[in-house]
Amino acid sequence: MLKKLLQFLEIDEATRAHARLLWTTLTPQADSIIERFYERVHEARITRHINSPVIARLKVKQKAHWAALFGSDFDDAYANSVRRIGLTHRDIALDPLWHVAGYMAIKIQMAEAVAASALTPLEKTRLIRTLDKYIAVDMGLALSAYNAAVLD
Repeated sequence: MLKKLLQFLEIDEATRAHARLLWTTLTPQADSIIERFYERVHEARITRHINSPVIARLKVKQKAHWAALFGSDFDDAYANSVRRIGLTHRDIALDPLWHVAGYMAIKIQMAEAVAASALTPLEKTRLIRTLDKYIAVDMGLALSAYNAAVLD
C-alpha cells in the first residue's frame, strides 16, 4: 500500500532530495513551530491527556518525527512509527478531526517558514509541494492505522 501511495503522489528521488532541503530549511524554526502548536493544543483543551509534563515529552517526539519523515526512505521502521502514532491517537480517543487539524496547524507554520526563507521562488514552490505530499503520506498512514484498529 505504501509503495502505491508514494507512486500515486509521485514521490521520487527528486522529491526526497526536496524533503531533505525542506527539513534543513525548517530546522532553525522547528522548535518554535512545535512550541506554538502545543500552546494551541493546550489552549483548545482538545483532550484531557494533554498536560504540561506530557507536552514537554511530546515536543521532543514531535520534532524527531518531522526529522524522520523528511529524511524518510518510507521503510518499515517509518511505517511502524506512524502506525504507533495512529494507534496512540485512537487509544486516547483523539477525534480524527483534531488529528487532521493538528497537521494543518503545523503545515501552515511550516509553509510560512518556507515562504519567508531566502530560497528562490521555484525552490519554495518545490518545497511546499513536497511538504504537501509528505503530510498526505504521514497523515494518511496514521489515520489508516487508527481506522483499521477501530474497525477490528
